[in-house]
Amino acid sequence: MKKRVSFRNIGIIAHIDAGKTTLTERLLFYARKIHRLGEVHDGNATMDYLEEEQKRGITITSACTTIEWRDCRINIIDTPGHVDFNVEVERALRVCDGAVMVFCAVNGIESQSETVWRQAEKYHLPKLVFVNKIDRPGADYQAVTADMAARFGVTPLPLTVPVPGVEEGAVLDVLRGRMLVFDPGDQGETVREEDAPDRDYLAARRMACIEALAELDDAIMEKYLAEEEPGMDELLSAVRRVTLSGRGVPVYCGSALRNTGVQPLMDGVARFLPAPDESFSHAAVQERLRDAEVAGDRFVGFVFKVLFEGAHKKNFLRVYGGRIGENSAVYNSRLGGFEKIHKLYTVHANRHEPVAEAGAGEIVLATGLRDCRTGDTLFSGKSALQLENIDVLQPVLNVALVPGSASDTEKLQMLLERYAVEDPTLRSFTDQETDQLIVSGLGELHLEVVLERLRRESGVPFRHGNPQVIFMETVREAASGEGVCSRMIGDQRHGGLVRVSVHPARRGEGSAVTTELPEGAQTAVAVRAAEDALQAGVGGCVMTDTRVRVESVEPFEGGLTELGVRMAALDAMQRALSAASPVRLEPIMSVELRTPAEYVGECVNLLGIKNARILDVRSSEGGSEIMALAPMRQLFGFATELRSRTKGKAFYSLTFSRYDTEN
Repeated sequence: MKKRVSFRNIGIIAHIDAGKTTLTERLLFYARKIHRLGEVHDGNATMDYLEEEQKRGITITSACTTIEWRDCRINIIDTPGHVDFNVEVERALRVCDGAVMVFCAVNGIESQSETVWRQAEKYHLPKLVFVNKIDRPGADYQAVTADMAARFGVTPLPLTVPVPGVEEGAVLDVLRGRMLVFDPGDQGETVREEDAPDRDYLAARRMACIEALAELDDAIMEKYLAEEEPGMDELLSAVRRVTLSGRGVPVYCGSALRNTGVQPLMDGVARFLPAPDESFSHAAVQERLRDAEVAGDRFVGFVFKVLFEGAHKKNFLRVYGGRIGENSAVYNSRLGGFEKIHKLYTVHANRHEPVAEAGAGEIVLATGLRDCRTGDTLFSGKSALQLENIDVLQPVLNVALVPGSASDTEKLQMLLERYAVEDPTLRSFTDQETDQLIVSGLGELHLEVVLERLRRESGVPFRHGNPQVIFMETVREAASGEGVCSRMIGDQRHGGLVRVSVHPARRGEGSAVTTELPEGAQTAVAVRAAEDALQAGVGGCVMTDTRVRVESVEPFEGGLTELGVRMAALDAMQRALSAASPVRLEPIMSVELRTPAEYVGECVNLLGIKNARILDVRSSEGGSEIMALAPMRQLFGFATELRSRTKGKAFYSLTFSRYDTEN
């Protein structure tokens, strides 16, 4: 009888340049999914297959693959580290059951490291940590684990640690009490076990790990208090229990680039991370299905990513229940109608292998599904249930495109519409006043990548302006407004009287329109008009953090029509918003800057020029870290100025913090 193969769905997450993609390349190599190692710096890493990724040496889009390791099939999603591509991380973690967090042993826990850790926490994902680059000067494994405990409130469980005095090629297996040596002759594929050069050091690290585990697990605590030595199976079972609970985090170390320490991490993924039916996301979905009285054996799928290759649309699915096969009709609860899956595939980066069907827990690619979008829920029969969608950040920058002709504009619009389906953080529209095509994104790099791809795939020459900050508006006071309409259009009089009230919401809550009026066509028209007025604002910017209530809809001078109600509602909204002390908001960015200690003064001065507010300055042996908040409009050209002042030795990252009033 064939042995049942368990499987895992994991995301590889980290700050940019921590080594995620290099690590993933080793996972593929040691599992014999690939037979030659590619490197990010050479532009031939397997998972960075897009032209823009190979040219820039960074991951832009999440890529999926599957490996077999220790009787376990592992579905891997390698995610970007740059904050401009945050949605790729968000949707990957939405469908994963566990995560591997990569930290740099030199730079420690950086800004995006903390961001993606919090994203994983939002989805209750158990995690393993790989402390990479332990061979580099300034590497400090102990500092990274201590910072983990301090920042995230978890207990690190160091299962492999660096060998004192040995810079590369080996790590200590703490629980088994052995040194693991990775043979450089076959790129680390052969792993030898040897005695540790300092047995007392290893014994002390082992005892510290068991004591930390005992604090989290009753079974190990009983053994510890009774001064009994727990067996290896007992220790591994306890590590798995505390990992699944989220209280403990197994920590591994190595150098992915030097082919050191990767196989123990792979063992940890198979041993300690949850199978799909053990995960929090599976339990949450099953609870939603029970509440909606959806039969447990029905197919339930979630579309977490959409890609176009030419005119061909590809949809990435996580199957949460039942089974689905090729040529199957599925019900899209957002659309309220059926679509057809043509073919199903497993994915290895940009290569696809056809499969006849997929079952619960699996991640597959489906063709067909012409109208699907990211976040859609699919069923084998009718259901109105929609699973929890993916949080998407708002764009903060606009860039205007100037094509050469009207036909060129249409071609660019068509491609941009496809890109926006693929990337929910990207927006495009035509400015009604200037008739320019506008593209909105999360940052300068995000827009650069989009424009490069647009130029390459369209073959259309176009010019573009400099990125411009997207401003918003809000209100500072409560106010009300009354609008009326009484107009003859053709041979019909259109009339209506609408009263609305507005008041400010807390920063970051967004805007909403409500009413307690009876449902009906006129009420619906007034609500829609109020929503449209929020999009136009008072000064031409979208209104945010504003609550609107439609108080009344009445006839005026004997007339009451839908057009009259709409015009009256727009008038009422303009009066109310103008009376509510409107104010313009701008995007405020979190800045995390790393610099050698000798350039701290220069960096602080530069941030001051950019009207930044310094939040914290931390110093360590590896340099200094500066945290600040700064308005986005002040940060154009910041990278060039920073390189000039620090001789290229300082690095920074930007993360959207909030919209707030202009300084």
